[in-house]
Amino acid sequence: MDILRKVLLISLVFLVQNAEAKYFTDYSSGVTINRIHAHSGGGVTLHITGEVTNLDNCLVTERVHIRADLVGSKNLIAHAMMAFASGKKVGLHASGCEIIPFWGGTHLTPIINNLWVYN
Repeated sequence: MDILRKVLLISLVFLVQNAEAKYFTDYSSGVTINRIHAHSGGGVTLHITGEVTNLDNCLVTERVHIRADLVGSKNLIAHAMMAFASGKKVGLHASGCEIIPFWGGTHLTPIINNLWVYN
């Protein structure tokens, strides 16, 4: 029984670390969206200012991208537009980096898979 508890505790520690590993912004503060760029393929790039935590070491930190093929992307984009229109800050969770062809070059841009709005 004691070994089972240790395994469970260690599993929980790793689960919590993975869940928090990709926050692009601190969970208790956010960034400001300065501009929204809608791409012809359905993706959206958000131009942001504020402090970020770049755990994926993406070369670009002043903009982030929401992929069109992400399940729930329309909800993320709607929330981003609402935050932009109302001047609210957003929090961001990233899922790696990609080259966005529209911006040219080889700069890796953070890919966002979760977004929340601060009051």
